[in-house]
Amino acid sequence: MEMVNLKLYLENRCIIAENERLRERASALRRENLALLQDLSKTPAVPEAGAGAGAA
Repeated sequence: MEMVNLKLYLENRCIIAENERLRERASALRRENLALLQDLSKTPAVPEAGAGAGAA
């Protein structure tokens, strides 16, 4: 029984460590996404093809 508990404990520790790594990665991706959205909002809009003054 103690071996089973030890095995489950070690597996749980690995899962917790992986979870922490994934949280950090998700946080970094969110920061990157917010920065890219901010950059995108600073760029002027590009008119669609055919929507210019000469399209009549």
